[in-house]
Amino acid sequence: MRLLTRMLPDEVSPEARATLHAALSARARLSAAEAEALIELALAPEYRSAVEEHEIRAFGARFGPGEESALRAAIAEDIDLASFGKRYSPEEALLLLDALFAMCAHDRIIEGSEIGRLQQSAAELGIDPMLVGALFRKHDTRHLDGDFSFNLGAEDCVIGRSPSANVQLPDPQVALQHAKLVRTNEGLRVVDLGSGRPTLLNGHAVAAAPMGPGDSLRIGPYTLQLDRDGSRLTAFGPRSFSALSVRDLKRSIGDVPLLDGVSFTVFSGEVIAMVGPSGAGKTTLLTAIAGIAPADSGDVLLDGQDFHQLLANDRSVVGIVPQDDVVHADLTVEESLFYAGRLRFARDVTAAQIRLEVDRVLDELGIDHVRKSRVGDAVRRGISGGQRKRVSLGQELLTHSTRILFLDEPTSGLDPQTAQDIVALVRQLADDGRIVFLVTHDLSPSVMSMVDHLLVLAPGGRQAWFGPPDEACAWFDVGSPDAIFGRLPDSSPGIWKQRYRDGEPWRKFVRTREHLLGLDGVEATGGQDRDSVRRSLRLQYQTLTVRYAKVKLRDRMGTAVLLAQAPILAVAMWLVFPDPDTSAMFMLALSSLWFGASGSVRELIAERAIWQRERRVGLAVLPYMASKVTVLGALVAAQCLTLTGLVWLMLGMSSYGVSFALLGAVTVLTGLVGSSMGLLMSAIFNSSEAAVGTLPLALIPQIAFGGLIVKLKEMGTLATLVSSTMFTRYAFEACIRSADELSVPSFRGTGRQAYPQGGVLANFGFRSAGSIDDGLTMWVLAAVLVGSAIVMIAVATVLTRRTGDS
Repeated sequence: MRLLTRMLPDEVSPEARATLHAALSARARLSAAEAEALIELALAPEYRSAVEEHEIRAFGARFGPGEESALRAAIAEDIDLASFGKRYSPEEALLLLDALFAMCAHDRIIEGSEIGRLQQSAAELGIDPMLVGALFRKHDTRHLDGDFSFNLGAEDCVIGRSPSANVQLPDPQVALQHAKLVRTNEGLRVVDLGSGRPTLLNGHAVAAAPMGPGDSLRIGPYTLQLDRDGSRLTAFGPRSFSALSVRDLKRSIGDVPLLDGVSFTVFSGEVIAMVGPSGAGKTTLLTAIAGIAPADSGDVLLDGQDFHQLLANDRSVVGIVPQDDVVHADLTVEESLFYAGRLRFARDVTAAQIRLEVDRVLDELGIDHVRKSRVGDAVRRGISGGQRKRVSLGQELLTHSTRILFLDEPTSGLDPQTAQDIVALVRQLADDGRIVFLVTHDLSPSVMSMVDHLLVLAPGGRQAWFGPPDEACAWFDVGSPDAIFGRLPDSSPGIWKQRYRDGEPWRKFVRTREHLLGLDGVEATGGQDRDSVRRSLRLQYQTLTVRYAKVKLRDRMGTAVLLAQAPILAVAMWLVFPDPDTSAMFMLALSSLWFGASGSVRELIAERAIWQRERRVGLAVLPYMASKVTVLGALVAAQCLTLTGLVWLMLGMSSYGVSFALLGAVTVLTGLVGSSMGLLMSAIFNSSEAAVGTLPLALIPQIAFGGLIVKLKEMGTLATLVSSTMFTRYAFEACIRSADELSVPSFRGTGRQAYPQGGVLANFGFRSAGSIDDGLTMWVLAAVLVGSAIVMIAVATVLTRRTGDS
């Protein structure tokens, strides 16, 4: 109470007295009369005035050394802000600072003369500077109304957080001296003062540029504009306040800890650099926070609500940008963002509205000039690596609801200047009100100048530090943040964890934030009904199908090779087979199966990273797999019909009563079975090499047990059983049944002659020689092939869903 009363003027206003009452009520259970009596006592002059050193010496000269010593002992029992912060809990230190803010907020406005004193008080109490910004937003209505106005004189004007700045913006995201407005003969000119934080003029980072009325100057979370005559500057309010709290996250595999009690709280507008050696648990922590692989115990809360429940209802709250640029190389920048938006937005959002959001993101990321350029990749030339990284980031910024961003090594593989530009962009995204986690090994000064807090993990997921980078250097006794890695092996991970838990930084940067948010004992609450945000499966299917078709067609060489296979094989069959015989029919069935399998065996593997990323934002597995079946089915149908049509013409099959429609349907159905088999293999394997290498092992038995090389009636029991699982066995028989008769060599080998369908089927053992048994009908054969395709697609869908949820 004495600390509070010393900040009040001689005449105490009713509002200040009410503030004292509130602070006292929060600290102790007193009646109104008791509280009023205590306040009156604290306001008495003899208690409010601190005794100066010269007064003590004068007192000793008048009353003697003994009385002077007694006076000094009495004064020593008094307490200042620094002593209070060390002696009492974070909750009480924060309560005191909150009361100081309340007393300085006259008519809900904190005057510029008070800002420096409050910041100094926070420093003496040992309170995180980020909390000071939160208290400013709480007590000063201008943070809500956006009405900071400053008169500009004839001299240069410094903008910053420092009390000495001409335009003082009390927010930790603003540098002490951030920028300067310089008056020249041509007018005002804004100059960046090299703080490391970006100075944006009309959305573009500048070192120095002219500024006039109507221009928008961005300093941290504030937007500043000049009036018409350039004499007054208005700073419009910062972002809304939000907080993500991680409390005691633990995860282990058996007895091996992956995360061991990680706790911290981050606020909107902050950039958190997650660092640590390999195996320290950075990725584990990221996936635990994002709900991809939740921890075994602990809480993740966003503004007091269960964060994972919020994600279950709306995945767009989180944006995850992996280290690799997970974008389709054959799409243009604009197309890539449009389809990403189509999959993220609700079904009632029109294409025109999505394009407006795409335009916004292109402008925000500074890549509007390459919107029509192909994305490309390391093999196919396209936009630059830095631009490709911005496209990957832009997919997560399409929805305004994206409040938290996780970036995994965003500067990996980029040149120093591009890397610095990306980190400056990350800083700008945070200043817009987002929380940004930056997993990085780059602790250079250019990166650290953009970072608010370091989260250092020792092996085993032990939290060795959470706090500002400059204080981390003092804590680890190193000269620069990049030397922290070399200090971690000096002690065991458990010792680093305990040392931080027992130290002052834990109280300052972790516990005090939790107290500010009142999280002790908070029960997590659920979010909104999942049905209200569920995407339309039909819309997802349409979007994915159009996008996938466009990607396949853009790959002109690959598509050309696929389409060229059919006519090449048709010519080969024309040269080999003089007439439509059983070998030609088997070749048609086998070729159709090959078309489907070879065309789809890589597809799920090639897009697995994209699928996993889009799965996190709500993409359902059914429309994803349906789009693959549709596009690949169309391609294989074109191949099969081309091959069938050419062979039907070249071998004169019409004269043998071969139905082109029936034979074409059989080959197309066989091709779809092949596509299903290829998709299943693509879902099983993690690399294209493994899938392609296994494909011959899957096809060779189809040849051996298909019924041509060894007839079904000549197989043993086990071989017959294996043959019943071969797709070619049923496709081969169906091809035979599409003809009235087939050409086979004559009995004496002196020529060829036509044999009826029934005789051919009996000769291969597909039916008995008796007239009663007609074998499997065409409908049964078609049902077997369709059923086989459905089963393989279903299994591939289950496996694909698991990879998306992992």
